[in-house]
Amino acid sequence: MELLNWLPGRSRDPYWDAFVNRPLADPANSITEAIRRAPEGRIFPVRSELPEPDRLLQDLDQLVTFLGGSAIGVARTDPAFLLPGDDADGEPGPGELTEDHPLTIVCAVHAEHHPRKAKGMAGQHVLHESASVNFSVAAYIRELGYRGTVRPVDAAAAARAAGLEPGRAEYVGDAVLTDLPLPLGRPGS
Repeated sequence: MELLNWLPGRSRDPYWDAFVNRPLADPANSITEAIRRAPEGRIFPVRSELPEPDRLLQDLDQLVTFLGGSAIGVARTDPAFLLPGDDADGEPGPGELTEDHPLTIVCAVHAEHHPRKAKGMAGQHVLHESASVNFSVAAYIRELGYRGTVRPVDAAAAARAAGLEPGRAEYVGDAVLTDLPLPLGRPGS
């Protein structure tokens, strides 16, 4: 019976409780901000030959799954769900972003501990995964010769527009804005 007390969520272990619930003492211990502040790479000057849009979305879905994501959806970029970035002075405004990046790719990741409820490392881990997935998808798109920019969004509005319904065990953070020719919605829909 003691063995069950060591399972996540059932333990009364103070170290586990601190891991899940105690906020970070130093934000520099979080990789999420480092990923968000990393400079965006250049767009490859020659566009790659792409498969049909539906197949391309299925390929991106497989990439997101490989990177640790749980779902992907595509919506038209709407200035209403774009949030200001950390360094809004040098960034293009919502209108310019919408014009240059007509589509928004929303990636969900599995969230055993939601970051709003679990302020410790366990809750912040999902933020790391989300930032890493979005960063990698945007970099891949730029390597194909298209725009790929990670931006903060109203996650609920962007997810709904992309056909995702993140549940209790999924988290949507930032999104990837792009001009990659993709169909709207989820793969296979």
